[in-house]
Amino acid sequence: MASRHGNLADPNYEPTDEELQELVHSAFAGVAERNQEALRRVHAQIAELRAELMRQFALRSATGSAE
Repeated sequence: MASRHGNLADPNYEPTDEELQELVHSAFAGVAERNQEALRRVHAQIAELRAELMRQFALRSATGSAE
């Protein structure tokens, strides 16, 4: 993998602190956004499941069913 300053695939190459910072920044770019989107999806699924369970509970309570 070549950065704009050197070849990171070369085992003899020692990247500078700035190059390492650039690499980390680019490697983790967008992680927070993807994490937030995944959490949003999980929360939406939980809300859907909760609503379905409440609907089933209400239906069973109304009919007196103990299933």
